[in-house]
Amino acid sequence: MKHISAILVAAALSPVVKGYAQEQVKDSTLNRTVVVENQYNPEVMDAFKVNVLPKVEEPAVAKQHIDYATSVRPLTSWGFSPMEAITSEQKQVDAPRGYIRGAYGNRNNVDLKASYLWDISRKDRLQFMASLYGMNGNISSLLPEEGEWKSRFYRTDVSLDYKHDFRTVSLSLGGAFVSQVFNYMPVRDESIQNLYETSRQRYTLGEGYVGIASVEGELPVEFSLQTGLRSFSRKYDIPYMRHGSENIFHTVGFISGALNEEQHVGIALGMDNLIYDAEQADYTLLQLNPYYTLENDNIRLRVGAHVDWQSANGSGIKAAPDVKLDYTFADTYVAYLHATGGTRLNDFRQQNEESPYWGVINQMRTSYTPADLQVGFKASPLPGLGFHLFGGYRVTKDEIFHPYPDITDTDFPYCYSLLMQEKAKVGYGGIKAAYGYKDIFDFSVGGTYYGWNVKDEAKVLLYLKPEFVLDASARAKVYDEFWISAAYRYEGRVKAGELEKADAINNLSLSAGYEFFNSLNVFVRFNNLLNQDYITEAGYPVQGFNAMAGVSFRF
Repeated sequence: MKHISAILVAAALSPVVKGYAQEQVKDSTLNRTVVVENQYNPEVMDAFKVNVLPKVEEPAVAKQHIDYATSVRPLTSWGFSPMEAITSEQKQVDAPRGYIRGAYGNRNNVDLKASYLWDISRKDRLQFMASLYGMNGNISSLLPEEGEWKSRFYRTDVSLDYKHDFRTVSLSLGGAFVSQVFNYMPVRDESIQNLYETSRQRYTLGEGYVGIASVEGELPVEFSLQTGLRSFSRKYDIPYMRHGSENIFHTVGFISGALNEEQHVGIALGMDNLIYDAEQADYTLLQLNPYYTLENDNIRLRVGAHVDWQSANGSGIKAAPDVKLDYTFADTYVAYLHATGGTRLNDFRQQNEESPYWGVINQMRTSYTPADLQVGFKASPLPGLGFHLFGGYRVTKDEIFHPYPDITDTDFPYCYSLLMQEKAKVGYGGIKAAYGYKDIFDFSVGGTYYGWNVKDEAKVLLYLKPEFVLDASARAKVYDEFWISAAYRYEGRVKAGELEKADAINNLSLSAGYEFFNSLNVFVRFNNLLNQDYITEAGYPVQGFNAMAGVSFRF
């Protein structure tokens, strides 16, 4: 259940990124972009994500040119297949454009996914994506006297994106629709239960956009501008969260130009106009990001700033650095220093990404990070072997917390995941190592420590925050096209004031599959093999042992 909301929100809604994000290099021979699924690690969903951790950026070791995005909707949520090698007959093999997957397991776990990229002509491209995932079955309840809870959660996503290339500019049109249905934890106190219209809930999300961008290499400057409408509506009332909708006029864009082959300057922008018919205040957030970049064989430098203005709900002007320096030496060693920050919009979509069961008492404010400092060293001394040592310190005003779910307090039972905000400082550091041998065997292991600091009266909010995280995974081809993989995650929790530590996350999963004809993959996955009961950072219990089996096909 742990990864559902983070992965699928990103994949189905295709969130817009700023113009300075990296763009996948296109197939220069066929002038195409291919979208496929990783054939050796099929995604078999659980139910919602484990937690939200400070982002740690890992610079690439390879010294290669970086093309800054000319599209405001790069398909970062899907893997890209490398171009096939030219055959002895000098004929290029067509890479697959379509992908379908279906899996089913106990507790009615289901995971369906489909996508297709259609090059209608040399200038027209259409992409379709759809998915359905969720579960319906008994899991351990937070209420001991209730025994098991009949949990139900299903989410459906559909998106369509069209692009037409003119001679110097391209036109993009698209949209997405999401339906998310689920039920809340039961409320023990009958008098409070009467405050709820129903224990069920339904969220409906929609998005439509239009954009224009320069065609790479056709104009002296690169630019992109996209605008559209995003909507989010709730169907049923629950205490402190009345039914209603949020509409956002969302605009993003950038313009950049080259001073020479190594140096570029530009500015990226984002503007969100939020309008509510619920009990929330309307406001506007404007974000500007001017920057300068330098890149050669040894240095990748970015010098910029985030300047954000907000009209209400925490109005004012905020600034943060956007500085990144990566130095490559001896071809395979990188030392880096980053100082970043900025403002994050905590709209309904973001809150739903924090937890599908989210609830709030007061309107959420934007989260402002005046500084996130990161330093690290990355090395690849041998082919296939890599190490990464890193550390950082971050300060965030109005950080989001999922406080202690005190279900014994009938004055306010946590039948949904209550989100609260407080200023937080966190230092983090860790080490990662990975090794891969051809396409036969690979493994990775990494550990990260987090040191949280909030004011004394707010320490209870740290109850579900991570203190130490250990992640390990391995994959191997056993015979021919038969593969197996294993993944393990341990997450120790912070000591939150006088409260006892929350139970640690301790999850082991195994997967196996066989590939036929280089396109058909049959797989099975066993999750939570240790059958542990714990609460994720989203504040809800997870499934015990569960298994899924399915098939995927690339065409």
